Amino acid sequence: NRVDESSARCWTSAVRSAMGAKRVFFWRQPPERRTMVTHLSLAKAASTRLNVLDTVEHRWSAEVLLRKRAVEPEAPGMFVSLTASGVAEEVFLVTLDAAEGGAFDAGDGENANNNDMMPQVQPSRSVLVLRAEKRTIQGSTEVKEYFSRCKTHSLAHRARVEGTQFFAGDFCVRVGKVENMQGSYAGTMVEVEYVPVSIPGGAGNVLDEYGKFVEQVFWDAERENGNGGQKGALVAVPSDEILKNFGLQDVAFGDAHEAVLYVACIMSMQS
Repeated sequence: NRVDESSARCWTSAVRSAMGAKRVFFWRQPPERRTMVTHLSLAKAASTRLNVLDTVEHRWSAEVLLRKRAVEPEAPGMFVSLTASGVAEEVFLVTLDAAEGGAFDAGDGENANNNDMMPQVQPSRSVLVLRAEKRTIQGSTEVKEYFSRCKTHSLAHRARVEGTQFFAGDFCVRVGKVENMQGSYAGTMVEVEYVPVSIPGGAGNVLDEYGKFVEQVFWDAERENGNGGQKGALVAVPSDEILKNFGLQDVAFGDAHEAVLYVACIMSMQS
């Protein structure tokens, strides 16, 4: 299969305009087998066995950034500015189809390693996820305004996903590696979209069945690469529960759905 970078932007724009319901998974395996070598074997298996129509593969990337409120140890809560009043304790910035460098721009010079630098938001594909409040924020003005109030928050976690995506009949499949703040490999993430159906509840059974197919492909790849012993497992993010909590279960699938599922997946991989 070939990766056509020049047409990737047009392709992702077309997909976004008619987004189908999606399921997000991660590959759980023993720590000693959680390596880039393993990821590459899984990605190759997905490309050769799931891309049955040999469609052109395109690059896929995303970023999940978590900022938490920092409290002064000497006088907790006393110095929170008025603009920060009402801001959530935890704020996730999810950048979908993130460009190189994602939404976080550390700048250069002495600021390059400053984890407290504010991210440069990409408005068109950025979503704020407030987990405790069960709320999402979208739109250029709304995202930038809310994020500008997070002056008392500091960077707590950052994960970047990079991989490929392709169509397989009625499905769109994405497989990517996840890297943490230190740039270390943290695992493999899989997203499956059922293109004909946009309401999440209407595609649950189909997506679950396809997930079992992906898991079998990954098991075969493990066996062929001599990884005996305990099998890995393709763990599905509990989409129905999460989307219901955010009031998104009966709404056509969009960026907000994707963002909350990405947050849930990344945080589950850390536990």
